Amino acid sequence: MRLTLRDFTPADEPEVLRLFADCDDWFQAATGHPSGPGDVQSLFYALPEGAAFEQKHLLVAQAEGMIGFVDLVLDHPEPRDASIGFFLVPKDLRRWGIGREMARALAERFPGVTRVHVRMDDFEPGTEFLKALGFTPRGQRAVLELAPRSDGR
Repeated sequence: MRLTLRDFTPADEPEVLRLFADCDDWFQAATGHPSGPGDVQSLFYALPEGAAFEQKHLLVAQAEGMIGFVDLVLDHPEPRDASIGFFLVPKDLRRWGIGREMARALAERFPGVTRVHVRMDDFEPGTEFLKALGFTPRGQRAVLELAPRSDGR
């Protein structure tokens, strides 16, 4: 399976809302309540402290339809870092390697990133996924140090 990551467009909203509903287990663990219609719109304004709107990327993972979603802020908290707000894969597609493919596609799309930060939630499947990718827990966050690329990027 080869997936692509593309920028979210307003036409994606209905499908993203369905994905959010399918990922209610994560929303419950992360926020204490199920996802709602305002969650997509609020993503545009949800920025970590010190980040600017220009750094924000909402990405749709697509293969034969939407199979995932990433909330990403580049150059945060430091230049060449990326902060991931969340990384969603539908329940019925989890543990099929899609998350790993999404991580690969992120690395290809943003080759200058050398460190990735993710907020840790009380969501066991997400924690196990981050560990499998090599993230190191650091309190409420997990960090992945990426090796510099041999081609100088």
